[in-house]
Amino acid sequence: MLINAILSRAAVCAERRPFSPGLATAVVLFYPIGVACYWRASHDGTLRMRTLIGSLVLGALLMASPIVLLKIKSLPYFRQDR
Repeated sequence: MLINAILSRAAVCAERRPFSPGLATAVVLFYPIGVACYWRASHDGTLRMRTLIGSLVLGALLMASPIVLLKIKSLPYFRQDR
């Protein structure tokens, strides 16, 4: 959720584009819930640096996967018209 809020929502507004309603959702829901989850895991002693970095990397990969799939859909391997 934090990767989505940072990369998709806040980055769009940082580029001085028109206001996005998704930014309000990110500020009201994504940031507080995401930070609370990490804070709670840290408070319980289950969040280690390796886990934090791994979760952020996994989140970034999940956010990038639709873009990658759109880019590779025109490759010959994925064409169904032959």
